[in-house]
Amino acid sequence: METQLTTKFNKTYKINTDLASKFNFVAEKDKIQASSIAGKPKKMWIEVIKRFFTNPIVIASLIVFVAIILCSLIIPATSDFKPNAKITPSDYVRSLPPFYKSFITKIVAPDSPENNLYQNILNQSALDPQYAQWLKFFTDSFSREITPDGEYLIKYNAFNLVIAAKLNELINDAKLAGKSLTDADVIAIIAKETKVYSKVLLGTSSTGYDIWVTTWYATWRAVKIALIVVLLEGVIGISIGAFLGFKAGKLVDTIAMRIIEIFMSPPTLIWILLFVSIIGAKEWALILALTVVGWPGFVGLTRMFIITVKDEEYITASKAIGASTARSVFVHALPAIIGKIANSLVKAVPGVILWIASLAFLGFFKEDGEINLGQMLIEASSERGSNIWIILLPTLILLFLSLSLNFIALGVHDALDPKVMSRGRK
Repeated sequence: METQLTTKFNKTYKINTDLASKFNFVAEKDKIQASSIAGKPKKMWIEVIKRFFTNPIVIASLIVFVAIILCSLIIPATSDFKPNAKITPSDYVRSLPPFYKSFITKIVAPDSPENNLYQNILNQSALDPQYAQWLKFFTDSFSREITPDGEYLIKYNAFNLVIAAKLNELINDAKLAGKSLTDADVIAIIAKETKVYSKVLLGTSSTGYDIWVTTWYATWRAVKIALIVVLLEGVIGISIGAFLGFKAGKLVDTIAMRIIEIFMSPPTLIWILLFVSIIGAKEWALILALTVVGWPGFVGLTRMFIITVKDEEYITASKAIGASTARSVFVHALPAIIGKIANSLVKAVPGVILWIASLAFLGFFKEDGEINLGQMLIEASSERGSNIWIILLPTLILLFLSLSLNFIALGVHDALDPKVMSRGRK
């Protein structure tokens, strides 16, 4: 078969026997497939993932960010305490210390709730030895001294005080009902109450909500709003910016950019406060306000990046074969700058979170029955002296969110940017 093909080839192209003898055709067994030389074709998304996970700092940042998100979802959902609500109806749950540091020392007036409860228990203990035995765990952990000013310097276990107040109430209610508690009943009550308050890891605020649970709940609210805002800003800003980048220098670009520049001339805070003041301090209103003031930033960035690539050979070739402007923009140009765009999107998330916290701190985002990190920081300004965690925990969460997202943004940029990828293959 091969000889017949060779003869036909020689006859077609008029190759004589002498010239044909000088050709050395490769035998079939010695032929090498082109695929074995070039290797198997690579899938881009697999290569992007590999590049993203080659940087240990990016991996650590991703772990931190995922851990924060999981904690903000799981902890409020699984806790026995409701966010931004008193952990129990007792008035003594306000300003509880962390569970690992349960003793409180402070100066109080003679008619303070703590001093009144202690005195009441002492009075009843003097009349009822069994009652005294039941409340001994509290009286033994409570001490007081009179100061020269006529006030009391008291030191007590805050959790024992809350449990003692509950036990004292139940004992008195039983007496009024003509019943009496047994030792077993008292032991069960103390065990139940101890189990409840042992879950107060970092203490409570002056309003009685659990700091640990409420902070994580406020974190998820801030992250959720930030992700929605950045997504909306990106869709609007990137679409308009990409189109204007292709029309750079033309009338539509000039008019649009002048309007955007006028809009961005006043400080961003002024626009945000204006929108929030007009449409209210609800969650959806805040999302709308932050989106309206944030999308022009993505227009400028995307337009600048598109201008740098719009005259590349592959885009010129797509125009030459009749590709529409939309196809040239979204199919050919945007993928070339996707690394820079993704980097900007991820970096915008901590910025929005800080804006939410700042607005709440200034008092422009405060919903009834809800709470966010900014509101917690407002309360922390007056309560940090009694419990450092009310300011330290939300501050640390904001810090780690910002740092982790910035490093993740760098990792996304390096993984998606074509120029970085091409340098990595050299």
